[in-house]
Amino acid sequence: MSEPRVLVVGHGLIGRQRAAAVAELGGTLAGTVDPVADGRDDAPHHRALAEVDPEAYDAAVIALPHDLAVQTAKHVLAAGRPVLIEKPLGLDAATAQTLLDAAAAIEAPSFVGYNYRFLPHIRRVLEAAADGTLGTLRTIDMLLGHGGHPDSAQGWKLDPKLAGGGVVLDPGVHLLDLLLLLDPEIELLHAAGTRGFWGTGIEEDVVLTFGHARLLATVRVSHMRWVNDFHVETIGEDGYAIATGRGGNYGSQTLRLGRRWAWSEPGAPSQRKTETTADYGPHNVSLADELAAVLSRWRGDPAPTTGPHPATFAEAYNVTALVDAVYDRIGRAAAPA
Repeated sequence: MSEPRVLVVGHGLIGRQRAAAVAELGGTLAGTVDPVADGRDDAPHHRALAEVDPEAYDAAVIALPHDLAVQTAKHVLAAGRPVLIEKPLGLDAATAQTLLDAAAAIEAPSFVGYNYRFLPHIRRVLEAAADGTLGTLRTIDMLLGHGGHPDSAQGWKLDPKLAGGGVVLDPGVHLLDLLLLLDPEIELLHAAGTRGFWGTGIEEDVVLTFGHARLLATVRVSHMRWVNDFHVETIGEDGYAIATGRGGNYGSQTLRLGRRWAWSEPGAPSQRKTETTADYGPHNVSLADELAAVLSRWRGDPAPTTGPHPATFAEAYNVTALVDAVYDRIGRAAAPA
């Protein structure tokens, strides 16, 4: 397709950002769909997807709660239209496989919204790992903590019936996606989680350990840290990369790159002073950058050979398989105490 007409299904927080980005990126916003929220002035708005003629759009962005996203994606894929569905790709691997099969029947590619790949400091971490700058990877430590607010328990993300799980599914899948990019063969070794503060039954604080060959990795995800935090530390035999912040109230997006024992080089005052540092600021544009990459593929451009690429359904399936492995250890949402 030349310039795809994009329908945005779900006009909440993320859907509004996606709809605005379509127009800002030079795309054509075919319309928005939301039974509650209003639409935009520059495109038709519908209260239900059934009201939309499939011939009126070429592709769709699906920005809905987890319990609604899968059936909506199936509806769009059955109409022969590709999708960008917000993470995850279904709540389990079996569901993800049905979407993978449905998307395979369509010529244009479909994607899953794992926008952390497009954070500027994470891009550089992935590049440094891929080009050998860090050497053989030995340690990866990831932390994503949500501060929450007093009414968090009333939101859909902490409702097991709507979200399908707790912090493993949202936002933990973002970290699992990054982990698989750094080492596609990584396997779950240990998982532990706690419940009880929010009273909804979901896991609220999780620690996961992964391994492959000489690499050990930890993933910590929490909805009860009381301060928002994002930290990805990747250490290889030749160097390290430390990314912190996610923009906004998670702090500026910063990166430290260092070499092993650089402090021992002649004239080096300290290890910290030998590091290459970058501050990409507090403005997070990863959603727009990801959508730009998706629109490029929907226009027919080839997949990029360098730099970040939007998550394919196959990659997202692998994330969901890891989620299954975690829940096999800690269980799905428990009954509220």
